[in-house]
Amino acid sequence: MTLDEKLDNFYQSAIDDATAQSVKILESYEQTLQKMCEEKKAALLKQAELKLRTESENLIREKNKNLSNESVTIKRNISTRKQELVDRLFLDVEKQLSSYMKTTEYKDFLIRKIKEAVAFSNGDDMLIYINPTDESMKQELEIATNTTLTVSNIDFVGGIRSVISSRHILIDFSFSTKLKEEKANFKL
Repeated sequence: MTLDEKLDNFYQSAIDDATAQSVKILESYEQTLQKMCEEKKAALLKQAELKLRTESENLIREKNKNLSNESVTIKRNISTRKQELVDRLFLDVEKQLSSYMKTTEYKDFLIRKIKEAVAFSNGDDMLIYINPTDESMKQELEIATNTTLTVSNIDFVGGIRSVISSRHILIDFSFSTKLKEEKANFKL
């Protein structure tokens, strides 16, 4: 083998060795980069999942808060509407009572209630009050019941009230009291 051949052989051997080392270094570097890439992907994916979960929980919380607020608003509106309906109903009842108080049935009702109060008193002294709006019927009612009546200075819409002082009893057949009781017990 000549010197040129030996040099060519050595050169080829050195190039092959350098190429082999270069390939190993590149593969090692590529594996390191691949590993770093996978780790970075996993970290970013984990971070994205955490952010997604956090944002989802925030959205659910916000939705629940909005639903709760809307529910309270709806309940408040229902309650307001319910109260309006009850007020309208009792206003209608008061109008019908006003119409009823102009009938002979109302006069019969007063006579009946006065007689019931007298019977309940069992002979004890009592004061029977009629509403100021019924003052025009006072004499007629006194004749029909054979009882002395007093016109109240307090408007109780209609009906009668009577007081048995000796027994500390108030007999209340007034429309205002009945209306208050019905309104307090009324359920829609």
